[in-house]
Amino acid sequence: MDHEYIDLGLPSGVKWAACNIGANSPEEIGDYFAWGEIKPKENYCLENSLTHEKNIATSKNRLWNISGNPKYDAATANWGEEWRMPTKDEMLELITFCELEKDVMLNGKQGLKIIGPNGNSIFLPHNSVAFEKMFLKKTYCNYWTSSAMAGVFLSFRLEAWDVVPTSRAFGYGVRAVRNE
Repeated sequence: MDHEYIDLGLPSGVKWAACNIGANSPEEIGDYFAWGEIKPKENYCLENSLTHEKNIATSKNRLWNISGNPKYDAATANWGEEWRMPTKDEMLELITFCELEKDVMLNGKQGLKIIGPNGNSIFLPHNSVAFEKMFLKKTYCNYWTSSAMAGVFLSFRLEAWDVVPTSRAFGYGVRAVRNE
């Protein structure tokens, strides 16, 4: 299946998917994933996390960047090798070079409009944090990056947007980028 992508005019040239993994349109939330997992699940908790605290072995077994690895990257596993999860640096590039319009409505769904240097834009719907069979707060946008500390996700909160560490066991959305 072909998935639409948007060129925001970023210096790296990276193209962003028009919708989330598991969604059919930009305003749909799509699926939730724990970091390093390729399938959605009903319960997101430490006990069933496949990667929580798994970076303690030898350096060759550490999971520091899963971008493009179909065993751990939800975008690559679900949409194919031309797609991958964005790295922390690509998320930081998005924050640095794009404008943010908060509380935008698209087809009755609230979210954020991210406008690139060339005027093109993507819409990120407000989604939840999935943990322990609960979905908390649909007033933020929470998206995984492929880079790990404890796991890193892009969080749009209140007046700031930032890339912050969190538990890999939580369920967040994935907005893919296209390999060129």
